[in-house]
Amino acid sequence: MSFVTNKGVDIHYDVYRGEDQKNRPWLTFAHGAGGNSASWWQQVPYFFDDYDIVTFDHRAFGRSRCRDEDFDPDLFVDDLRCVLDTEDIPRTALCCQSMGGRTGLDFALSEPDRVSALVMSHTVGGLRSKAIDEIRREQVRPPHSRPFGSWAVALDLPEKNLPLSHLYNCIGAMNLDFARVGLAGMRGRGKQISAAEMLAFETPTLFITADKDVVVLPSVVEIGASMVPGATLVNLGDAGHSSYFEISDKFNRVVKEFLEPYQ
Repeated sequence: MSFVTNKGVDIHYDVYRGEDQKNRPWLTFAHGAGGNSASWWQQVPYFFDDYDIVTFDHRAFGRSRCRDEDFDPDLFVDDLRCVLDTEDIPRTALCCQSMGGRTGLDFALSEPDRVSALVMSHTVGGLRSKAIDEIRREQVRPPHSRPFGSWAVALDLPEKNLPLSHLYNCIGAMNLDFARVGLAGMRGRGKQISAAEMLAFETPTLFITADKDVVVLPSVVEIGASMVPGATLVNLGDAGHSSYFEISDKFNRVVKEFLEPYQ
């Protein structure tokens, strides 16, 4: 467990390095608004055979404790940069979930030489278009079951795997500071990116979605993927907004296969 201070906040991160193994590629995970660095418990052991790994808590999430006046989503990218700089990581693949997609895509746009490949899981980051805006305006989320359900997972996950659904909510409940500022503190923030701004983008990119995502609809992810030159799009089928958590075996295999050529 390590911390680096950036603009009023001690950013928590963890590094997993292979002992006596030099020159391994790096893989960095950026969590979504429903989670924190602990959310990647099914990915870190899986990818450790092939990668040195970084997980971190965005400011106000998990162990990156944050006063209300220091919460600024526009600093997420700089927080990630500080973590990588502190650990002397010159280049890494990024695997980003939901909110973390803004962090990952903005970082790749600002420092393309430092990102070997980008995974956008259930997110389009800050990509914006009239078609995306129209879908979001018309979107109505169905209710989820209580106390174990969540929009961030498939609505039927509590029926299929109640302990896993409960664990998801328990991890999210660790975000004590974000619970105060909430999603309202995120609205209207972050860079809005048009298709024209992506024309010169060369980072290999994988978009992941699933049929039961009621947060970022598959149709939105499809449009986002079409805005990124050469991007790959995979629909994992029977899962909600957090396929990395709900069907980790399938998610991990798809991500591993995508990343292999860019190690």
